[in-house]
Amino acid sequence: MSRRAARRGRLPEPTQQSDAFLGSRLRLVGIALICAKLALIPLVFDHDSDVPFSVIKALLSHGLAYVLAAVILGLIVRYGRTVLVWSWLHAPVLAFLAVNVAATLFAVDPLLALYGAHTRMVGLGTIADGVLFYFAIALLVRTRRDLMVIAVGFLAAATIVLAYELVQFTGKDPLTWATDPAPRPFSTIGQATNLAEYLTVVAVGATAFAILRRGLPPLARVCLFGYSALAVAGIVVTQTRSAVFGLIAGGALLFTLTWAAHPDPRARVVSTVGAAGAAAALAVVLLVTPLGGRLLSTVESGASVEGDSGLPLEESAEARVALYGIAFEMVRARPVLGLGPDNFLAGLPSFRSNAEPYLVQDNPATSAHGWATQVAATTGTLGLTAFIAIGAAALVLTFRNRFHPETWAAVGMLGAFLGAGITTVNAIATDWLFWACAGVVAAVTAQQSFAAAAAGGAASATPRRAKAAPTRPTRITLAVAYVCIGVGLALALTTVSAIDASRSARASQLARLQGQSQMAIDSGLRATRSDPRRPQYWDTLGLAYISGNRIGDAVSAFEQASKLAPYDVRYDGDLARALAAPALSGDRTTVARAREVADRAVRTDPNNPLAHQTRAVVMQVTGNLPEALKSSERALALDRTSSGGYTNNRDIYLTGVQVLYALERWPDAITLCRRAIARLPDEVARVPIRIELSRSLLANGQPAEALTEIDAVLAVRPNNLDAQQLRTQIRAALGN
Repeated sequence: MSRRAARRGRLPEPTQQSDAFLGSRLRLVGIALICAKLALIPLVFDHDSDVPFSVIKALLSHGLAYVLAAVILGLIVRYGRTVLVWSWLHAPVLAFLAVNVAATLFAVDPLLALYGAHTRMVGLGTIADGVLFYFAIALLVRTRRDLMVIAVGFLAAATIVLAYELVQFTGKDPLTWATDPAPRPFSTIGQATNLAEYLTVVAVGATAFAILRRGLPPLARVCLFGYSALAVAGIVVTQTRSAVFGLIAGGALLFTLTWAAHPDPRARVVSTVGAAGAAAALAVVLLVTPLGGRLLSTVESGASVEGDSGLPLEESAEARVALYGIAFEMVRARPVLGLGPDNFLAGLPSFRSNAEPYLVQDNPATSAHGWATQVAATTGTLGLTAFIAIGAAALVLTFRNRFHPETWAAVGMLGAFLGAGITTVNAIATDWLFWACAGVVAAVTAQQSFAAAAAGGAASATPRRAKAAPTRPTRITLAVAYVCIGVGLALALTTVSAIDASRSARASQLARLQGQSQMAIDSGLRATRSDPRRPQYWDTLGLAYISGNRIGDAVSAFEQASKLAPYDVRYDGDLARALAAPALSGDRTTVARAREVADRAVRTDPNNPLAHQTRAVVMQVTGNLPEALKSSERALALDRTSSGGYTNNRDIYLTGVQVLYALERWPDAITLCRRAIARLPDEVARVPIRIELSRSLLANGQPAEALTEIDAVLAVRPNNLDAQQLRTQIRAALGN
């Protein structure tokens, strides 16, 4: 194919040298694997996994990637350079991969950079998976029929996603989830925000094909418009604000392309009318649906808190702004290569201030909630530059390619993804969209393969030469190709053990909650043996040992979890508490170890109230009440919860009250109890606080008030043994 034809956007047509490759069954297997990734990654989930969406999606994607890599390698062995095609888009893609490899080598936690956080699974392995997916599309997609098959698979999967979203929205979901999906469905994607991001890309893609594809039957065009409308309806149901930015970005790109490069002048008029209609429809959606109300509530209308000079942001928006600030500080600290892929969680304790909102202050945030901040924080300015260069190169190639429906649709979808993702957490369920869109642009705009281009030049010089017979494969090349496929399949099977580990961890959690300690231990052991690199599994095993009163084994498990994730003070918290239990017997060595771990937690994450809460509990249990009070007061000062009955908030108050009671500072304990009750609107969460309040009132010589509080507890929990015993004491005191 000539360079002029390449610039016009024609897909590489069959030549004498590429006939055999285009008709290869192995290439068709590669196309089938591409379709499988497009369809299965957004659809698959495992309800019996400890992380039902991310783990199975990542492992399936990696398994398919192994086989896909083997197919590409086998094709190269068999057909040589005919398989390879050049695109300037390859350069920033390879640069981005190289930066991530370098960032992994110098990461805060290289293990975390390699595998990714357990709840996200977007470490270097997943990034390499995405780059491979890009090259698979760029190298194997050679005809418009290939593109049509991929598009059909993509829309078919989206149909199932929309159907399950409808099931959740109507409250008919047969599965039980940790959160009710009806208010904001998450379908098979796993998060409402990522579902909206996915549907934004679907809506823009369907609209682009309906408008741009020539020769499309009128009924098919109408169906695509209807499909896009359904996708927008699915977005509205999720109430995700970032999707609005995605729709605007994708639509603006298509509009700009039409005005700049469409060969038909009438298309500009039609696009202007269409853009006006789309803007009007979006305005109506925002005015009459909850999505508009949520968008307007980003900045709350109420007055700011006294002394707060900033805008009064809604809770999740306030958390995002805080995360962006933390990401900026991370870039300032490590500007070149960042913290390492998916290392936001590992760096968070070092950059968390003492005045973050609750969702950031004592939560293990794993993402910077936006592709720009996430890429910058984890791979530095080099990574962000390379990532932006991918989108810029795709846009430049599309403009140079002039009018081509496939590239225009792909760029529009790419813009929708980036627009929605600028304020959305990236996830394994949706990251592949970026690589797929870029791969389509590369496939359509790429020049002919190196070998075929050279051969084409020779053929043009001797046009009357007879068609060369296709080269027959040698036994060696066939054997090597088959070996590649075998190795790929073998590597794909290695993901089974990781899936088993995730399911075993979940089984251990359920067994422990049901009081089946031995079953919980057995399942926990299986999880750590199947995948020993995940700290979550060791922590699960430790909790199972605690339920079976095997404290020594629990300590060992918690120590392994803390060793694998020293940046996460939750594991130090479990370890310190496990050490504090035998410390009650007076073992000085154990007491010293418990206090050492508690102090380490505070040093690791000094602005996390949970770290200080851990130290307060350990000091309380080991008898150092002044230090316990000091840590308790610090935890209370850092606590940013204002409502909702959060368990962590309650425990912080509960420990503080108990320490004050033990120090015989009963008026202060009463004051703290009243403060806690005011901040915990849930009556069930108030129960232990009211019990401590009643006990403090009794000790402070106020038995009548103590009786009133304990009666309030028994009204909520009539069978609470502690409350019943305390009520007996109070009545005895009143009788005296």
